[in-house]
Amino acid sequence: MSGKELSACDALIGKLRLQDRVNDMFTGDSDAATFEASSKLWPGNALWSEIRFQGATEAGTRRLEEYHFIPSDGSRPYLPVGFMFESNGTGGSVVRVYSDHHLVEDRGPILEVVESIHPWTSEEDVLFTYFKALGENRLEDVLDLFDTDGYFRHSNGETFKGREELRQDFSKMMGRTGIQVRYCQFTDDGKTCVGEVYMPSGRPAIALYQRSSNPGRLHAVRIYL
Repeated sequence: MSGKELSACDALIGKLRLQDRVNDMFTGDSDAATFEASSKLWPGNALWSEIRFQGATEAGTRRLEEYHFIPSDGSRPYLPVGFMFESNGTGGSVVRVYSDHHLVEDRGPILEVVESIHPWTSEEDVLFTYFKALGENRLEDVLDLFDTDGYFRHSNGETFKGREELRQDFSKMMGRTGIQVRYCQFTDDGKTCVGEVYMPSGRPAIALYQRSSNPGRLHAVRIYL
């Protein structure tokens, strides 16, 4: 760190301490002090040697910030962690924390399902085509939508990149019935759509869909649970 510039860790800690409420897989719905004292996902925890900011998606009252938490013990290259900050309309804000589903066996519901919403902005949006192919269990059509270097990253950081690796992953995920998720809300900046959803297992999650710079293509899907 040079001059007065904050590290990603210090900046994140400062922001988290300002939150009115935090929803985290370890502490449930709590205040920021409880999250700091009790959660393994507190960025200042000794478990982490470094916190690396990866990017943000912001629209309206919500902002998703994506990070790589680097373990101090070298047990994995990084842990993906997503923080969804949301202004509550009264001058305060809350944050919902999502990461690797292996960290805790289960997680209770967070947001209400809204049956009438969907992730695409129009039928010309690649996400319309993507979800139609998923719902109809058309594997080859799903694969056709990804960039040649497109990828799918799971909540534990496992990543499948390129058509053949994506084929392996989607074949397993889609099975014989396709993939169905239930939606709560979307944060879409035009390039990236972030859905807060319930997975087929019923677990709350963030599913992030990054559109390609190539029209009609998809570059990446990243999952946090």
